[in-house]
Amino acid sequence: MHYQEWKAKRQREAAEAEANPVPEVPEGPPPPPEADGSEGFQWNEERDKAIQDLLETTVPGTLPSVHLQIQAIRNGLIEQTLGAEQANDLLCEVDRYLNDLIRKEEAKVPIDHPEVAQARDEKLRALYAWRESSGSLREYSKEEKNVYLEVAAYAADQGSAFLATARRLLLQCEPEPEDLD
Repeated sequence: MHYQEWKAKRQREAAEAEANPVPEVPEGPPPPPEADGSEGFQWNEERDKAIQDLLETTVPGTLPSVHLQIQAIRNGLIEQTLGAEQANDLLCEVDRYLNDLIRKEEAKVPIDHPEVAQARDEKLRALYAWRESSGSLREYSKEEKNVYLEVAAYAADQGSAFLATARRLLLQCEPEPEDLD
């Protein structure tokens, strides 16, 4: 599945969710930051949803959509079914997507839960690895040196490994349902 198809699917899902909104329950003000500037970590509905979203996008044994997109572009370049210009257009979309996620991750308030903080770091490493993979494919489309294909494949695999580590860390520290209160 190409990124454009995936993006269209996400937009349809967002439109459906908007048409059938779930009433939001106000949670009250966030806890004050700790003396060191980090946020006092508390499990809440918003964090639980964010964790579930990450877990759902990284089902064990499957590759994340962005990895599949990079792989499809790589294969298109190898098989010459994708021209350099079209590949660059697709890679620009991938980069915009990754840069947006990176900005959001970097803007998050630090927290004092070591496993969740480490999971965030691993997720950020994954995003950077996929961006490196995208950049290598862009270089291959210019110079057609096989080393760029190898770097792209390795970086994409590393990205998925980092995200799998983030998923594992989150699963290990996920509280029992009665602890969410």
